[in-house]
Amino acid sequence: MKKLLLFLCLLAHTGLSQSTQIDSLKRELVLLDKNPSGYARDTLRYQTLKAVMRAYSDVNVDSSMHYNTLMIGLCKGSGLQKELVYAYQYAGYLYQIRGDYHQSIRFHYKALPLAEKLKMHTRIAASHGALAHAYTSLKEYARATKLCKQGLAVLSHYPDAVIQLSILNVLGVIYREQSQLLNALKINQTMYNLAQSKHNVWYEAHGLHAIGLVYKDMGDLPKALDYHKKALVLARKTGSIELEGNILLNTTDLYARQHQWKQALAYCMQAKQMAIQVKNSSIVAEADEKLYKIFKQTSQPDKALEAHERFVFLRDSLSKDKNQQRIETLQAQYDNVQKTNALLAQKNKYQQLAQTRNGLFLGIAATLLLALLLFWNNRRLQAKNVEINQQRALLESARKQLADINRTLEIRVDDRTKDLVKANRELIQKNEEIKGALFKGQTIERKRVALELHDNLSSLLSAVNMSIQAINPQNLSEPEQSVYRNVRQLIQNAYAEVRNISHNILPAELDREGLATTLTTLVGQLNQNSPLQFSLTITGLQERLPVEIEFNVYSIVLELINNTIKHARATTVGISLFRTDTGINLSVIDDGIGMGHNPNKPGIGLQNIQARLDSLGGILTTVLSAEKGTRILIKIPIETVRFNGD
Repeated sequence: MKKLLLFLCLLAHTGLSQSTQIDSLKRELVLLDKNPSGYARDTLRYQTLKAVMRAYSDVNVDSSMHYNTLMIGLCKGSGLQKELVYAYQYAGYLYQIRGDYHQSIRFHYKALPLAEKLKMHTRIAASHGALAHAYTSLKEYARATKLCKQGLAVLSHYPDAVIQLSILNVLGVIYREQSQLLNALKINQTMYNLAQSKHNVWYEAHGLHAIGLVYKDMGDLPKALDYHKKALVLARKTGSIELEGNILLNTTDLYARQHQWKQALAYCMQAKQMAIQVKNSSIVAEADEKLYKIFKQTSQPDKALEAHERFVFLRDSLSKDKNQQRIETLQAQYDNVQKTNALLAQKNKYQQLAQTRNGLFLGIAATLLLALLLFWNNRRLQAKNVEINQQRALLESARKQLADINRTLEIRVDDRTKDLVKANRELIQKNEEIKGALFKGQTIERKRVALELHDNLSSLLSAVNMSIQAINPQNLSEPEQSVYRNVRQLIQNAYAEVRNISHNILPAELDREGLATTLTTLVGQLNQNSPLQFSLTITGLQERLPVEIEFNVYSIVLELINNTIKHARATTVGISLFRTDTGINLSVIDDGIGMGHNPNKPGIGLQNIQARLDSLGGILTTVLSAEKGTRILIKIPIETVRFNGD
C-alpha cells in the first residue's frame, strides 16, 4: 500500500495550473474556428496552436505532436512560410524527445531549405544544430561534427548567443563520446565563457557540468567534483530541476567512484528529495538505482533491496503509465475524427439527396456499361484462374521438395550432433587419462625425491655426525666445546628435518593404509611433540578415496597445521573430515588470534592450498569468529557429471 501511494504521488502532473492553461487555450481555438476566415484569424490560430503545443510538450508529447501537425497544416494552407519553418523545427524537437531520431532528421531537413529560401539565418543555424544533435544520438559523429561547424559558420555572420551555446554543447558531447577529451574540454570551456559573458546562468551551470564530465572521463575525479559543485550552485539559481538533479546524480557517481559512500549517499538523497518535492519521477527512479548500489557497497542489504524494489516498481509503473497516456490520447484523437466524419456525413447526406435524381439517369447507362465490363472481366478472370492453378501446382511441388530437403538436413544435423557428442566424450576421457598420468608421474617424482633425501642427504648427515663424534670434546677448550655441542645439535636437527621432509613429500603410510589412518597417526605424533592439543574426527571414510584426492587432502591438512603452529597462537585445534554423497568436507578450527583485518590477502601457504583445490575443483571458505580463532571450510567433489548426465 505504501508503494502504491508513493507511485501515485510521483506520477501526479507538475501542477493543475498547466492543465487549466491548456484547457483555456483549447477553448480559444474553438472560438477562433467560428470567426470568418482570413489572415488575422489564421495568425491568431497559429499563435494559439503554438501555445497549446508548447504547453503539452512538458506534459504529453503525443498531444503536443497532434497540435504540431495541426499547426503545420495551417501554415501550409495559409501560406505562413516563416511560421512553417518553426513548426517543422519543433516537430523535429518532439521526435528527438521521443527518441525517433530519423523522423527528427526528416523534419529538420524540411525546415532547412525553407529557412535558406527565406534567408532566416538564425533558423538555418538552429536546424544545423538540431540535425547535429540527432546524428550524435545515432553515433554518426563525422556528419554531426560537420553540421555543428556549418551552424557556427552561419552564426559568425549572424550571431545568436543561445543557438551558439546549444551547438557548442552538442559539439562538446561529440568530442567527449569519441574520447577526444582535450577538444571536448576546450569546447566546453568556450561554451562556459560565452554563457558567462551573456549572463546565461543555465548554460553557465551546464558548461561547468560538462567540463566536470570531461575531467571524470580523464580520471581526474577531484577536479571533476570541484566543477560539479560549482555547477550545482549556479543550477539552483536557474530553478531547473532536471539540470540540478543531473548534477547531483553525477556528483553522487563521482563520490561512489572514490568509495566515499557517505558523501555519495548525501548527494543522492538530495537529488531524490528535490525530485519528490517537484514530482519528477525520472530523477527519483535514477536516484533509487544509485541508492541500491551505495547500500550494496556499504553492506546494507535490506536498504539496498528496498531501493532496488522502488526503482524497478517505479520504472515499470512509469512505462505502463506512459503507454496508457498514449493510448488515451490516440483514443481521443480517434473520437474527434469520428465525430468530424459524422458531421461531414450528415452534411453530405443532404447534398446526395439533391444529386440522386440526376444520378439515376447516369446510373442506368453506367449499369449497362458495367455489365459489359463484368462479362469481359469474367473471361479474363477465368484465364487468370487457369494460370493461378498452374502456379499453385508448381508452388506445391516446390514445397514438397523443400520439405524433403529440410528432412535431409535435419538427419544430417542429428548425425553431426551425435558425432560431436561422441568426440566430446572421448576428449573428456582422454583428459582424465592425461590427468591421471600426470599425477602418477608426479607421485613417482615425489617418491624419487623422498628417497634421494632419505638415502643420500640423510646418509651424508649421518656420516658428518659420526665424523663429529670422533672428536674428543675433552681435548677442546670451553668455547670450542660449546661450538662442538652446537654443531652436533644442528646436524641432528637437520637430520630430523630431512626425515620430516622426505616423509611429508610422500608418506609411505598414506600409500599403504590410506588417508584416515595416516591422519590419525599424524595427529597422535603431534599431540606427543607439540604443546598444541589436536583433535581429529573422521566420518564416512571406510573406503579409500582416489589417490590424487588422498594425497592433496593430506598436504592441505599438513599445510593448515603448519600455519596454525606458526601463526595462530592457539591452544586447541579441531580437524574434521566428513564423506558426503558427492565429495568430502574438511574443516580446521582453532582458538587462536585469527587472520587479522586482511583475510583477503592470503600468504604462500593458503595460496598453495588454493592451487591444489583449483586442480580438484574444490572451494575454500574462511570464517572469522566474532571473538577469536579461525575456521577454514573446504569442500572437494569426487563424483562429477561427465556429459549429458553420463
